[in-house]
Amino acid sequence: MAQNTISQKVAEIYRRTKKRSLLFASDFHRFDQDYVGDLLSKYVREGKLVRLAKGIYLKTDITRFGPVYPSPTEIANAIARRDHAQVLMSGLAAENYFGLSTQVPMKMVFLTSGSARKIVLGDMTLIFKRGVPRNFAFQDKTIATLYLALKSIGEKNITEEHLATLKRFLLDYTKEHNLSNDMKLMSGWMIKLIKNLLKENNI
Repeated sequence: MAQNTISQKVAEIYRRTKKRSLLFASDFHRFDQDYVGDLLSKYVREGKLVRLAKGIYLKTDITRFGPVYPSPTEIANAIARRDHAQVLMSGLAAENYFGLSTQVPMKMVFLTSGSARKIVLGDMTLIFKRGVPRNFAFQDKTIATLYLALKSIGEKNITEEHLATLKRFLLDYTKEHNLSNDMKLMSGWMIKLIKNLLKENNI
């Protein structure tokens, strides 16, 4: 395919891509990859794209404060869809998601069944680590994330405030969901903790 035709195709895909959306070099797998790489690098120099990592680009607005990024979770989910992979928040990010921590993490760690990588978004860093199969065996992604949040806190660090937050979550969550299957994948102390909270909620 002639280079001018490839240039037109890349420009067309760029135009169709919505703002605050990701573009991947693999989106252009039908074309000469070296030439596509040169075109995307040109778009970066012109301020049309932001390079997040090797082969991953963001179409967004550039303000005087820097690029306007999607949320870390939106970026993680977009990469997961591209890789046909699963992704889960872990560590402090998972704690924060459930309100079990008020700290805003500057490094958000995601477990993935895809490739490990690091992406820098201004002051925020996204770290993708390969997760073990058990992490992705949960039927409900929310409970998988809860498992990782509790694992991050640790049994001996659970406070009364944590218990109150978990009780509120479980009271709301169990109105429409059944925990029994996913609870079997949790550690023994987590199962005991959740059962006690469910009993206190008369569930």
